[in-house]
Amino acid sequence: MMIKRLYQKIALIFSLLFLSACQSTLIKEDGRYIEVSSQASIEITESIEVGPNSARAFLQNGELIYSGQLNLYDVNCEIEINTVSEKRQTIEAGVFDIRSISQDQSPIVKQQGVKKEIMVASLGTEWQEVAWDSNSPVDIKRFYRFKLTARDSSSKSEVRSVTCRGAQDTPFNARLPSSEEMKNAGGHYLKFNF
Repeated sequence: MMIKRLYQKIALIFSLLFLSACQSTLIKEDGRYIEVSSQASIEITESIEVGPNSARAFLQNGELIYSGQLNLYDVNCEIEINTVSEKRQTIEAGVFDIRSISQDQSPIVKQQGVKKEIMVASLGTEWQEVAWDSNSPVDIKRFYRFKLTARDSSSKSEVRSVTCRGAQDTPFNARLPSSEEMKNAGGHYLKFNF
């Protein structure tokens, strides 16, 4: 009897290990969910330059652009690295396993009398009070953040994550980017292997 219980416990442990190895994540796309396997990855297909005093490279419509050139009303992706440097840095090509996927949103506020819209999440506390004026219109951008790990364990890659944002819109109309929109934003620089 004792040996039978021991075998049952061992079988249960192996079953749980097998199930966790086959685990997948679901991401929502136009009201339905897309399954992303535990083997999912994002490939950066060529070297990408990150400007000085930055830790991000931005992609929109398949082109590498500066953050000031982003069209907030269109889908975009950003590659984030671990280190900010006063010098230009290079993100080397490589395959990165997706460790986790999260969904979130950022409010975008247009201040009265100011033409340029401001991403509130990136502002300091005293500016947030000014930005959150009850007369200020608020839009949001919904996004996926893919936390990454270099597949090559000997890699010294600084890549931390890829974030893909949907088009900015009012809170009830803003949506997450579809897999096709993310592929279009990343162009030939990013290959999503879901």
